[in-house]
Amino acid sequence: MSDWTPTTLVRLDRDYDRRNSGAGGSRFGSYVLARESQLDDDRTDRAEFTAWAWSIATPPVMSPGYVEIRPDLSVKFDRDEDGDPVVKVVVPLPHRALAREHRPGYEVSDWEAPYGRGETYRQLWAPAYIKRPAVLASATLLVPAGDWDLFVPSGSAAQLVDDAQLAVETAARLVNEYVGPHVAGLLGE
Repeated sequence: MSDWTPTTLVRLDRDYDRRNSGAGGSRFGSYVLARESQLDDDRTDRAEFTAWAWSIATPPVMSPGYVEIRPDLSVKFDRDEDGDPVVKVVVPLPHRALAREHRPGYEVSDWEAPYGRGETYRQLWAPAYIKRPAVLASATLLVPAGDWDLFVPSGSAAQLVDDAQLAVETAARLVNEYVGPHVAGLLGE
């Protein structure tokens, strides 16, 4: 798919989830039920529940994930030391994204992307062959999410899969809404 935008950092792949679910109706739901024991007793803490569901919905647990992350980014939903929700986004910064006065004054290698693909947002990686110095800059953006209107789970074991889906769907929408403009600004878009 090529419908990524400067502010669309994550999206749900419900179609793939349903097509590859087996008899259960949701591939993500199967993963949630298999990891129910990892959830603390208080299943109504919105930050904790969302972080738990997000960790299941994204790689490496689900690959491909129920939540697709834009190929040029890493997006994690977590909690800080106080237990407050926080979103962590790692953004590789190609040399063109650096201010002119901060660019290397000599020829260096940069992040590499696959050839022949017309997509704007491609996964970047370190050079495979190091023939000269490489400067691989990235920014880690930490965005507090304590005032976000996160989904509050019911706490019911019977609603666990539905709650997890709603928590992840809500978080994905809010990540795009609140964090997307910050990432777009970092990349000059």
